[in-house]
Amino acid sequence: MRSLRQGALLAAATVVTAVATPVTATAAPVSCEAPARGSAGYNDFVLTYKSECATKKNYDRTFQDVTVSTLVDKRNKLSVTTSTALAGSIASVKVNDKEFITSGGHGAAFQYAFHAWNQGESPSECYNPTQAGASKDDNRMPPPYHGPSTSALYTMAKSGSSIRTAGRPAFFVTLDDPKPGWGDCRAADHQPERVPFTMGLSPYWLQTSIELAPDHDVPKLENVFRTAATITSEDERHDHFDGVFVAYLQPDFTKVFSYGLTTGRLSPRPADSHTSKDPMVRCTPDGDYCLGMYVRPDVLGKAYYYTMTRPPMDYNAHFGENTIQVTAPSGAMDKGEKVSYETYIVVGNRSRVQSTMTQLHRALR
Repeated sequence: MRSLRQGALLAAATVVTAVATPVTATAAPVSCEAPARGSAGYNDFVLTYKSECATKKNYDRTFQDVTVSTLVDKRNKLSVTTSTALAGSIASVKVNDKEFITSGGHGAAFQYAFHAWNQGESPSECYNPTQAGASKDDNRMPPPYHGPSTSALYTMAKSGSSIRTAGRPAFFVTLDDPKPGWGDCRAADHQPERVPFTMGLSPYWLQTSIELAPDHDVPKLENVFRTAATITSEDERHDHFDGVFVAYLQPDFTKVFSYGLTTGRLSPRPADSHTSKDPMVRCTPDGDYCLGMYVRPDVLGKAYYYTMTRPPMDYNAHFGENTIQVTAPSGAMDKGEKVSYETYIVVGNRSRVQSTMTQLHRALR
């Protein structure tokens, strides 16, 4: 449903909410029947992940979705859920009952994506290994588009407050997809007619981890979680390779800020698109909910932060896009080589995210 074209080498996101107490009421039963398209509840039904409405099958394997959680300030529940339907991608980040992630289909959520290309070429959506799956995975599926993924998931397991996954990402545009990709590219012009390409799969292995407090290396920052990934190439050499770690946020995350590493303050930035070497944050208009990404300066290197806002259009199934991500160019990639990524995620209200960014920067630099 959406193209993933930017990436992250190491990022940290901090979330803190202004909600004072967790909700204790019993949740109503979840309905998996979509409201009428165009009705008030349709977009929320599609964009907000519901494990009960998502497949637990991946090829001949069955995995239950995995959720880890921790208490922030002894009263606010921060939870992260990885999805079988999205091949181990993060489908949900919540503080109490507030959902941060837009998760309608296999091209959204919070996931890794990659590009590889040679000198004289340019990155293409038709050579775009994508953690959650392929564009075609949403074809002929009912809302909320959480049917089986072409990406192959082999491990998704919980240990303490951590989740580990392993799998082979699909190409976002597969050889058997009759629709062109972004820029009218065709998979046949970028992928050879051999296994695993003919199966819709990429010649890469992806291992990921998610660590909530107290499992990560800054356990006192309870509103921070750490993510990491390693991708291994089984393909021939490419002159250029980049990785993307991108979060598609809920439609109300319309405000964009950068965090000044020297000033320790958040500054407003343009909402349409912004590229920065400083960490980026997206917030709701009232500032009650924010999500930011932080990359250690000594690891950032050529990587950069990027935010983008797109209005509803055919390309995003008329849902619009509010993204935050880090793109990490890593140079040439040979067969057998590995590239690793690390990201800290921070959630909360605007003042808490700002202060947590400061503490995180002091702890990790």
